[in-house]
Amino acid sequence: MSIAILGLVTTAFLIFGAVVVYRLYRVAKSTLLAVKAAAEIVGDAVNLVQEGIKSLVTILAVIQGIRQGFDRLTKKFRKENNRGE
Repeated sequence: MSIAILGLVTTAFLIFGAVVVYRLYRVAKSTLLAVKAAAEIVGDAVNLVQEGIKSLVTILAVIQGIRQGFDRLTKKFRKENNRGE
């Protein structure tokens, strides 16, 4: 009789354990899907920022080139004016 009781308790414990593991699996799966979706959103945001930075760098490079050219012309005219005086 004790073997039968042990068998019933073991079976009940295994069923309970299987239910708990299955519920944990479902929670973990939904959490992983949410994390995956969040990672995709972050990845899209990073790509958008990278594209914006590339455009900004191009514009800043043009502005820097214009400024350097203006500075060189200004220095050249200052030297010529100093020589003439």
